[in-house]
Amino acid sequence: MPPLPPAPPHDAEMRETIDLLAQVVAAMSQRLGQQDEKLEQMLQLMTETHKAAVSAKAQTDPKLYGQFVGNEVNLALDPVLDHFADATVSLRKNLDETATRLQQLETAEQNALERLRDELAGAENWQRERLWVRAAAVVAGVVLGGVLSLLAGA
Repeated sequence: MPPLPPAPPHDAEMRETIDLLAQVVAAMSQRLGQQDEKLEQMLQLMTETHKAAVSAKAQTDPKLYGQFVGNEVNLALDPVLDHFADATVSLRKNLDETATRLQQLETAEQNALERLRDELAGAENWQRERLWVRAAAVVAGVVLGGVLSLLAGA
C-alpha cells in the first residue's frame, strides 16, 4: 500500500512557512541585486581596462608612433624646406643673371680689344706715314733751299 499523503498543515503553520519563504526569497533577491550591482561595476571596470589597454597598445605601436613622429617632423620642417626651395629658386635666378651678365661683359671685352687692336694698327700706320711726311718735308726743304740758293745766286 502506498504511503499516505501528509496531513495538511494548519493555516498558522502555512502562513509562517510562506512568511519564511518570502523572507528567504527577499534576502536572495537582495543578494542577487547586490551581486548584479557588483557584476555591473566589474563589467564597467573591465570595459575601462580594455579601453586603456587598447589605448596603451596604440600608443606603443611602433608603426603608429613612427607615423606620429613623422607627421610632427614634417610640420616642423615644412617651413624650413619651403625657405630652402625659395632660396634655391633665387640662387638659380641669380646664377642665370650672372651668367648672362658675364657673357655680356666678355662680349664687351672682345669688342674693346678689337677697337684697341684697330687703334694700335692705326697708330702704327700713322707712325709709318709720319716718317714719309718727315722725309717729304726734308726733301721739300732741300728743294726749297736749292731753289732759293739758285735764285739768290742768279
